[in-house]
Amino acid sequence: MLRLIILLCSLVTGSLFAEIIVTDATVRLLPPGVPNTAAYFSIQNHSDTSQILIGASADFATKAEIHNHILVDDMMSMQQRSEVVIQPGESVQFAPGGLHIMIFGLKTPLREGQSVEISLQTKGGESISITAKVARPSAHSHH
Repeated sequence: MLRLIILLCSLVTGSLFAEIIVTDATVRLLPPGVPNTAAYFSIQNHSDTSQILIGASADFATKAEIHNHILVDDMMSMQQRSEVVIQPGESVQFAPGGLHIMIFGLKTPLREGQSVEISLQTKGGESISITAKVARPSAHSHH
């Protein structure tokens, strides 16, 4: 019975992941001793309903938040976002100078080429797990 429940849960969870596709996930490699960094990726919504991201977490850091760079009084500023809406059939870029996942308090130094896990939370209570490669800023494909 437990196997059947696990199988059914994985099928239901898998259907969300098939409709939400994350590509080009990277975490910026910064000099040793810098405690914070950022994650970038592209996320596509292949479902027929809006998907709303409301948060993020990363086990390799103490905190992760959705942030955006905005222009305020002719100065760039970074602000936390409470949600990001991804409309059906659309994609949203998390890239330098725009939306990104801000990662605070690295627990251990990151290494170039390392893979790290980040979890994105949706308003519907789902969690989307993504694997990101640690890369030098010049290596990001979004530049």
